[in-house]
Amino acid sequence: MGVLEVLFAILMFTFTIGEVIRVNLGNSVFVKPVDLVAVILILAWLVKEIRHSGNQASPKHPESPNTKRDSGQARMTSSILLFVGVALISLFVNIKYLSNSELIVSFSYLGRWVLYAGLYYVVRDFPFEFRKKIIFILAISGALFVLFGLIQYFFYSNLRNLYYLGWDDHMHRLFSTFLDPNFAGSFFVLYFIFLCGILLYFLKKGRKKLAIITVLLLITTLLCIFLTFSRSALFMLVVSSFTFLILVKRKKWILGLVFVSLVYVLLSYKNFYIENINLFRVVSAEARLDSAKNAIEIIKDSPFLGVGFNAYRYAKVRLGYLSQENAFLSHADAGTDNSFLFVLATTGFIGLLSFLYLLFCVLRRAYANYKLSKYSEIRYFMSVIVIASFVGIIIDSFFINSLFYTFNMIWLWIVVGLLDSR
Repeated sequence: MGVLEVLFAILMFTFTIGEVIRVNLGNSVFVKPVDLVAVILILAWLVKEIRHSGNQASPKHPESPNTKRDSGQARMTSSILLFVGVALISLFVNIKYLSNSELIVSFSYLGRWVLYAGLYYVVRDFPFEFRKKIIFILAISGALFVLFGLIQYFFYSNLRNLYYLGWDDHMHRLFSTFLDPNFAGSFFVLYFIFLCGILLYFLKKGRKKLAIITVLLLITTLLCIFLTFSRSALFMLVVSSFTFLILVKRKKWILGLVFVSLVYVLLSYKNFYIENINLFRVVSAEARLDSAKNAIEIIKDSPFLGVGFNAYRYAKVRLGYLSQENAFLSHADAGTDNSFLFVLATTGFIGLLSFLYLLFCVLRRAYANYKLSKYSEIRYFMSVIVIASFVGIIIDSFFINSLFYTFNMIWLWIVVGLLDSR
């Protein structure tokens, strides 16, 4: 393997470490191992691109079968640049409200988003042979995350001793190395859908041993989703699975999905007296409603370009929704639970429209590949994985800010890159 391939493998290993290892740079800015590896990977890719820029192939013929693919990739790039541009403008429009350190911190979050989006181009440019290996690397990294989650659930089911660091206690729930059951649950669903796609591919290719291993991973991942006791993850599971089964024309399996979900609720009912694992708990729902109300008030104050991406925490202090003394106590204060309200509050209606356009381009690209690919091709199954994953996480992002969660972004940009590879 080349340098980029090795760096990608290291990236996915550090991915499984999650939030366990992180360095506080001050002002609630944390750097994780996965961030450092991603920076090195992107820089190495840029160096390679610069070196080979003079050896590019001649332009394709207008009637080339790759013309539509190239136009789709160009549209993806333009949608990314559009959102980044609006986010950058939103920061400079609000520069008068931000100190130098606050501006640097806010800009660093935008830089991190750009960094993760860059993984799309890295994966897209990998040689065909390595792209096939990426599927196995993703499967292994997800399996490690599942393993760490099960170990955590049975031996460390309470985060109360880390409350002083801004983490909620999350008693009797599986949160793995993300230290949060809701975000862990959303990723488990993404991994579950990914496994469903490659399972059908293995079955189509007659690779029975790999199919059996994948089935075992699927069952274990499903168990992990249930053990998070995350309602948003359960809802995401139903929506993503329903979308997946419709796309692969397995509508009869939907009844099985409904049956399993009902059995889970019935088996869990006896433990609903424990607030943390009560699926009908109201405390967290009320907290999310309060978070949404605050976001709406902030949106009213700056409706067109927002308060700056990501200057949400500082806007809450400035507008009186958060005291200066408590501004950095909780990780949740940097944003709001709803991803779309977060975009609307930080970049305004213009930013929201650009972000919706980006999501539209991803789904449109995936659906085009889905219609043009044959059932036996890996591109077909990757298309289904991308569509089902994005539909599910869009729904999930109405309850938690999952569209801007580090590890979800990394995973999603990688699978989009696999779909849109050259």
